[in-house]
Amino acid sequence: MTRRGSLVYYLAGWVCGSFFLAVAVWLHAFAHHTERNFSSNAAAGLLTIYFFTLAFGWFQSIFAAFFLRRIAIFAKFNEVWQWAFTGAALWPLLIFILNKIGNSANWNPDNAEGGWTMFVSGAMIVSREALWVAAPAGALAALVLFTVNRSFLPSVDTSEAASEAPAADKKLQKKKKRR
Repeated sequence: MTRRGSLVYYLAGWVCGSFFLAVAVWLHAFAHHTERNFSSNAAAGLLTIYFFTLAFGWFQSIFAAFFLRRIAIFAKFNEVWQWAFTGAALWPLLIFILNKIGNSANWNPDNAEGGWTMFVSGAMIVSREALWVAAPAGALAALVLFTVNRSFLPSVDTSEAASEAPAADKKLQKKKKRR
């Protein structure tokens, strides 16, 4: 799990992904006056939503970060816009699918009866607010995950590689002359 920064990657996916989703849900709720008396103070309301997003959205965030990394490796994404576009498409899709699973099982996020509802209740709550808010949150989380993933890739020192290249060419030329 700690190879090539996986622990940091998934922790960033959970913490940052949950934060961006909490901000998006809070802004939508605040703009449409649907915020359910989280607090009389706007900042305390945001922190409350963030806490619940961390508690109920951990599965979605880690799952989306996992799939984002697999898609980026498979498709050989090297640019930040590719990660952001994929994250903007992946987060709402994952929340939509998990919401459908929860609805088909007749689970109610307001009345969590079993432990299995923890996996879908966050997605069900976000879908009740507005599913589209997951797109900008997914794009922002993907930007952070791109940075984390890029920072743990093996680096190639161009100065060492450049100085070794002429020496290797000289050795190859000497071998050709001996033949």
